[in-house]
Amino acid sequence: MILGALAGLAAVLAVLLLAPVRLRAEATSDPARLRVELGLLGGLLPVALVDSTRARKPKRATPEPAQPAGKKRRPSAKMLRAGARAGLEALGCVRIDRLRGEARIGLGDPALTGEFWGRASGILIALPWRGFRLVPLFDRQTLEGEGEIALSVVPARLLPVLARFLWRLR
Repeated sequence: MILGALAGLAAVLAVLLLAPVRLRAEATSDPARLRVELGLLGGLLPVALVDSTRARKPKRATPEPAQPAGKKRRPSAKMLRAGARAGLEALGCVRIDRLRGEARIGLGDPALTGEFWGRASGILIALPWRGFRLVPLFDRQTLEGEGEIALSVVPARLLPVLARFLWRLR
């Protein structure tokens, strides 16, 4: 009985750690819209994190609690360094499934727009994935576009990153 329950718990834990978690985001500027969706268990269980098209519920006006007069605790430099390093390591575990989009950028001055476009295009060309386009607009000052990105990560691949982060904090 207990052995069966432990085996079932181990199976559920294995599924949670080995099934990829997907994050999908869509954004457009005309009309302004943002939607971010988290897909648990390989995308079988979608959870909308942000959806700007849904009507919002009015918030109740609640008074904010008074802050105590004591000092706020700030993160130490050691924690910031370890967190930054762990964040960069975690990015190596993330897989970009789909990326598409276009950004139209104009800085108002044709020379500045051209310089920005040249520098940003060099960065975009150096990236390993394609699908994002940068369009310079030399005649006006604007930032508009649309895009979609889908990322996935297997939570078990983040466990060594978490272990190294905790080890650096000791």
